[in-house]
Amino acid sequence: MITFWSTEPEIHEIYEEFSSGRARVRTLNELRDLIEDSVYWVEGRIVDVDSTKPFCFLRCRICGKQIEEVDGMKRYNVKVIVADDTGSSTFVLRNKACEKLIGEPAADVIAQYGDTARTMPQSIKENFLGQKGLFEVVVSSEQTHLQFFNVSRLTIDKEIKELYIKKNRPDL
Repeated sequence: MITFWSTEPEIHEIYEEFSSGRARVRTLNELRDLIEDSVYWVEGRIVDVDSTKPFCFLRCRICGKQIEEVDGMKRYNVKVIVADDTGSSTFVLRNKACEKLIGEPAADVIAQYGDTARTMPQSIKENFLGQKGLFEVVVSSEQTHLQFFNVSRLTIDKEIKELYIKKNRPDL
């Protein structure tokens, strides 16, 4: 039995989703073939990060679009390659998922690195590489032409991964 101690509300939601059996888990290979609009979880490991493009940006507080330097919200936007036993795919991690891996908000990183935040510093890239987790991705028939999946939630929580393995991969 797993004892669950987290105080983070999102972790409790994810834990409940997995413990109740509501979490729909797919492999990367299965994900590519899906045509039903839905949300799925993928177990995977980050094997590469596109560090050539800006990974932090300013977002308008009203409409959410990327803006130039004014009073905007600073946000993360990182493309990573996630792999599992069936293949690999490009996932886009947004603000909350990146904060979990980097450990600090985009505003702090932009303040620390300034304009160099346009390309990801190696020290930040290392926070992503090799991370294993469960990625919640949105599959939409409208985006089948796109070459990536948007990650809506990410958990690297040990207790949730243990629960997932216990329920979905008892052979491990």
